[in-house]
Amino acid sequence: MSKLPENTTTAAHGDYLRVVGPHTRLPRVLDFFELDGYSDPSAAWQSFTRTWNWAAPLATAVPAEGPGARPAARPEQGGFALSGQWHLPPGADAGPWLVLPLTGIRQQAGRHGADGTADLFVVGSQVLLRQPRGPRAVRDTGGAGPTRRLDGLRVPGGFATHSAGTPLGADDAAFVWTAVAGLAFGAARRLTDALAGLVPSNALPAAARTRGGPPVTVSPADAAAELAGLLRDERLNLAARVHGAPLAVRADAPRAAEALADQVRRASRLVHHVIAAAYERALPLTVDGARDPLVRLVEESSPILHCMRFAVELLPPGGQSSTREG
Repeated sequence: MSKLPENTTTAAHGDYLRVVGPHTRLPRVLDFFELDGYSDPSAAWQSFTRTWNWAAPLATAVPAEGPGARPAARPEQGGFALSGQWHLPPGADAGPWLVLPLTGIRQQAGRHGADGTADLFVVGSQVLLRQPRGPRAVRDTGGAGPTRRLDGLRVPGGFATHSAGTPLGADDAAFVWTAVAGLAFGAARRLTDALAGLVPSNALPAAARTRGGPPVTVSPADAAAELAGLLRDERLNLAARVHGAPLAVRADAPRAAEALADQVRRASRLVHHVIAAAYERALPLTVDGARDPLVRLVEESSPILHCMRFAVELLPPGGQSSTREG
C-alpha cells in the first residue's frame, strides 16, 4: 500500500485508516500499520488512536463533581500528568486496568492540523481501588466507591486514546495487538535505517568526536544491517502466526488467542531490544554538545512502544477484560 501524501490531514488519515480495521485479515493489518509506523511513527500513533478507541472494553471511572475535582491532563515529555478526582461507578467490576476520562477537555490543534487531543487515560486499577487515606481521600455518598484525588499521576503517551474514535470490543484484541505490533516494527525499521545513515566516528573531525566513549568497532551500516535482520526474522514469525488466525479473540478459542498473545509478547521484547541497541550504537557518533542523533525518532516512537509492551495485558486474554462492547 502506498505511503500517504505528506500533507494528509489527521482527519483524512483517519478515513484512510478505517479501510483497515477489525474486519480485515490480520496479515494485511500487519502490513498496513508497519508501513504507517515507518512513514511517521508519531503521526501514525495519533491517527490510530483518533480512529480506534482501543480502550473501550475497559471499565471506566467517573469524574467526581465539586470544587477542585474536575480532572485535567497536562502534556509532558513522553506522556501526560493527570490530576483531579474519580470514582468507580456503582457495581463496576474493574479488572487490572481502568480508563480515566476527561470531560470538556480543551481541544488543541493536532500535528496535521485537525483538532482534538487525548481524553481517555488507562491506568492500573489500584490507583482507585487502594484503601483511601488522609484528607485527599473523599468517600462518595451516592453508592459509588471511594473518590480519589490524583495529583500529577504520570500516564505514558501509549496509554492514552480518544473517546471520539470508533469503540472496539474485547473481541477486537487481535486487531489491536497486530496493529500496534505493525506500528512498532515500522518505527524500529525507521530507526535502523537512520542508524545506517550515520557517519562513523573515525570519519568525523577530531574536535567533533565522541564524549570519551569507547571507539566504534562496527560501522553504523553493519550494526544497522544486523539489527534489521533481527527485526525481519521476528516480523516473519509474527506474520506466520497471524496468517489464517481468527479475527476475533473469543472465550471459546483460548489457545489461538494465547498463541498470538505469546508471539506479540516476543515481538515486543525484540523490538525494544533493537531500538535500545540502535540508540546505544549511535551514542559514540554524537557530536560534542549535541543530542544523540536518534533521540528524536525514539521519542516519536515511545507511545507505540509503551502500548506494545502492555498490549496483551491491557486486553484479553491477559487482562481478562469484559467482552462488553465499548
